[in-house]
Order: sequence, then C-alpha cells, then structure tokens
Amino acid sequence: MEEAKNMALLFFMDHLMQKNGRRTIHDLSCQFGARGFSEEMRNAVGTTQEGLTEFLQQHPSLFTLEGDQVILNGFGDITAKNNPLLQSASRNRDYEKEAVEFFVMKLTKFGPELQIKSLLGHRSQAAPEVRLVSGRHLKEFCEFLQSQTEYFVVEGDRVRLKNMPEPDDNAIELDDEGKPLAGVKAKQAAVEYLKSVLEQNEDQPIPLDVFYQRFCQRFSHSIRQDVATNPKELLQFLKLNRGLFFIRSNKVTLVKNRPSEDGSENGSDEGDLESNNNSVFPLDQNALARIHFVKALKPAQELVERLLQDIHNQERKVVGLDFKTVTVGIDGELFLSLCVVATQSQIGVFDLASSDVIIMESGLRDILESDKITKVIHDARRVGSLLAHKYAVHMVNVFDTQVAHSVLQHEKFGKPLHDLRSISFVNLQRVYYPQSIMLSDVTPRKLSQSPNWGIRPMSDELLLSSVEEAHCLLSALHQTLSNLIPVHLRGLFEDKCIEVLLASPTRPPPLSFNPGSPYRISTRGGGRAQAVSYSQSGYGDRSAPVAYVPPNSARRMADACTQTFSTGDIQVLNVFYE
Repeated sequence: MEEAKNMALLFFMDHLMQKNGRRTIHDLSCQFGARGFSEEMRNAVGTTQEGLTEFLQQHPSLFTLEGDQVILNGFGDITAKNNPLLQSASRNRDYEKEAVEFFVMKLTKFGPELQIKSLLGHRSQAAPEVRLVSGRHLKEFCEFLQSQTEYFVVEGDRVRLKNMPEPDDNAIELDDEGKPLAGVKAKQAAVEYLKSVLEQNEDQPIPLDVFYQRFCQRFSHSIRQDVATNPKELLQFLKLNRGLFFIRSNKVTLVKNRPSEDGSENGSDEGDLESNNNSVFPLDQNALARIHFVKALKPAQELVERLLQDIHNQERKVVGLDFKTVTVGIDGELFLSLCVVATQSQIGVFDLASSDVIIMESGLRDILESDKITKVIHDARRVGSLLAHKYAVHMVNVFDTQVAHSVLQHEKFGKPLHDLRSISFVNLQRVYYPQSIMLSDVTPRKLSQSPNWGIRPMSDELLLSSVEEAHCLLSALHQTLSNLIPVHLRGLFEDKCIEVLLASPTRPPPLSFNPGSPYRISTRGGGRAQAVSYSQSGYGDRSAPVAYVPPNSARRMADACTQTFSTGDIQVLNVFYE
C-alpha cells in the first residue's frame, strides 16, 4: 500500500508540473481512469474527490489546497535533484537508472541516433517517475542526456548511443585517394551496398529495421551521418532512389516490374530529367568562384549589369530566384535578408540586411518587374506581399513551382486547389528531382535544420546553402515541371501564378519607397504621406503604382463642427484595409 501511495504522489506531481502547477480537485480525480493510474493507486488515495482531498492534505510539504484548487509547492524549482520523493533513502529503485534504460531502449529501436525532440516524444510512454527524472521540457531533457555521458553523446540537436555497434576496421571503405568516404561518394557506396544486400535476398522483402541494421554493420557512424542515422532517414534516402528500391509496408525490395501506385498528394510523378538545363554549372566547392556576394550599392549595380548581360545572351530569358527571410520580434515580423538570382553562368547573392536600398537602386527591381524575364521561384506568395508593402516592388512573369505542383495534383486527384497541401522545397526536390540531393554533400542533419539567414559574416558553407534553391530551380525543376504541365492546364497555371503575386488586401497599401527609411512613412511635402493607388483592368492585370501627393495648401484654423469631407476641410492621407 505504501508503494501505491508513493506512485500516486509521483503521478499527481507529474500531472501538476505539466499543467503549470495548479489544478482543481475535480481535474485530479478525473485522472483516476488515466493510463498508468492503477487500481491499487486509486484505492490508496480514495476513490472519491473527498478521499483525494484528505490524501493530498496529508502531504502539506508537497501540496497546498486553496478551496477546490491544488497547488504544487515550489513549482518551477522542483527538479530530479531536489525532489524529496526521489531522494528517499527508503526506496530500493533507482529511477535515474530506469530512465537511462528506457531511453537507451528507444534509441536502440528507433536510432541509434535521433533528434532530441524526437526522443523526447517517446517520453510520454514512460512511467511517471521516469518522466520526472528526465525533465519536463526540452532544455531539462537535454541536460539529463548530457549528464549521462556513459550512455549518450549529444551533438547539437541530436543524441546517439555512445556504445552503438560499429563495423570492424576492415569494413571501413576508402575513396580513390585513400581517405574515408564522405559526401557524394559515401552515398554512392551506400546505394551499391544496399543494392547488393537486396540482390542476395531476391525471394522476399527485407523489413526496414533489419535493413538498417545491415547498413549499420557495414558502414561507420561517420559515413552514416552523410546517408542516414536512423531507419526513418534511411527510408527517405531509399525514396531518393526510386528507380532502384521499392518500399511497401516498411519492407524493401529491388525494383523489377514495379507495381502501379495510386500516388499521394505529395506527388510521385517525375519529369523528363534528361531534358533539364544541364548547361548550368554544378554546385560544389569549385562553384564558389561563380557565386558573388554583395552588400553595398556600387558592387550590387555592377553585379546586376553582369547578370543582365548573361540573361540577354541566353536563348530563353530565365533566372532562378530565391529570397531568404528572417523573423524579428515577438510578433514575428518578416524581413528580407538575402536575394539570390541565378543565371546559367553565375549566381548573385544580394545582402538586403546590410542595405535594403540595393533592391531599389541597383537595378534588381528592374529584373523583378520585367515581363520579359521569367523568374523561377518556389512559393512566391511568401514574399510577394512583403515586396509590395515594404518596397512597392511588384514582381511579374514568375514560374512558381509551388503552384505548378498544386496544379499537377489537382489534375491527378481532382481536388480543388485550395484544398491541396503546400509542399516544402526539400520535398519538391525529393519528388521531382531527387538527384539534386543525391549528388550534393547535404546530410540528413542539414535537411532537418533550417539555417539562420541573419548570420553575418557568411561562411562559404552558408553561402553555398543559400544558393542551392535558386540553382536547383533553374538547372532542373523549371524544365521538369514545365514538361509535366499539360497544355489544357497552362492557362490555369499562369492565372494562379499571377494570383499569388497580388498584395494581401488585409495590409496597408504599399507606400512609395523612401531610400532613407524603407520601413517608415515619408513625411516630406507638408507632413503628408504619399499614398499609392492602383488601377486594375482585369484579372491579375495591374498597372504600375502611381503615387498621389495631396496639394500642399497653407495651414489654417477651422471650426471642428464645420469640417466635412464635402467641404474639403478633411483630406484622406492614407487608407488602411481591415
């Protein structure tokens, strides 16, 4: 009975910790039927609210009762180290050891390397005392893992088993230069080995977890970091090679006569990859000489001139375009940090965080607003309103790969476009051009992390990461998706590309740009701000914004009772839409 009472105390303490340290007696009594609350625990605390109240009142050092409210004493200060229940000398159980064993078991089953937040997700399956020992939140859970150095290795946002199985030294492969495999060569070696494993077991499919164990027995952790560090990442890696591996019900076989699939809303069609724009230079460390990073107006003007010269020399005037944004403040306001423009021979990276005047006075605006240059971009809606409202820049003639994917899924599944889910750029690569991931040095860790584009100065690695999207859009995805869109859907696609560029009506109309203060209303001209008006002649057809400046009349005193719109005494300076 004493054991059941202590287990109930742990249960209620854990529940209160997850609920900010305060709940009602009624809420706690509702937990009698929760998973993990045994019949012995219910009998120990009483099966009614009155019995529970008496039970909690017997522990004034832990709980304070105010009316029908139960308050956990010292909430926010209780940890596994100072909890009186876990320090009790009368206990024979080592809860810390139990917690370690629980998470070692989960890493063995789902790892041996996982994101810490993924491992934390398994914590809900643990006993209450294990949840209490391991910490309530991500920060405390990280501290718990870092304290167990004999069992876990924490690297950034990931954790792995320290004593995970490793292959023999004889099994470690080297490249042609005698160096350990890494990057693209590691991925190619992994594909060949996994293919050979399946060729030896042609009769029956291999379960994914068994397949991953064979993979771990062959390759060291350093190579697995470039390919897959857990079964889930291995599944994503196999899907990048759909021409070789077929996965169904978490079992893997080699592709022979591949059965037809119904597909999914994320898409499974592939375009004619042979017809991609292969004249674009490959993106690797040698490409740094072709990537130009500018953060001042004069170099930006010179770079735009070179980009325009490249564009005019191309048979088709197409560029890859990408904007990197940063979120600032509690309200999460979005700002442009980088603008990336890719041509067939070079890539320009404009640092808008250092000088946002670049977008207006370098000639970059002319590229964005040109109807003769096609801008290939993913999810133009994300930045369309931002450009319109803060810079009065209105992009035209875009090829939005987000829209292209939605149109293809609309044709395939017959669903309305507004019901289809959007797709991230990484998933777009996986669906339509997986070679871009296979032939790059990007690792699963990089795919799962979003870089901070506000970091300055930019390293070569971050600079390469910033241009990957624009480069891939121009070199592969534009031609692939263009070939996939049927003729009868071209009109719909073009209309939707125009629609995503329309400025949101729930925000103020854009003001004429003031280079001295791009985020502040200009007060020149008698203290009146300049308002921008639009004329629309049809669907998505907008003329250039025309700045309207109210007349600068002399100031005079007037009776407030006689001021009206009709007499002209009240003038509208700005109109805001709600």
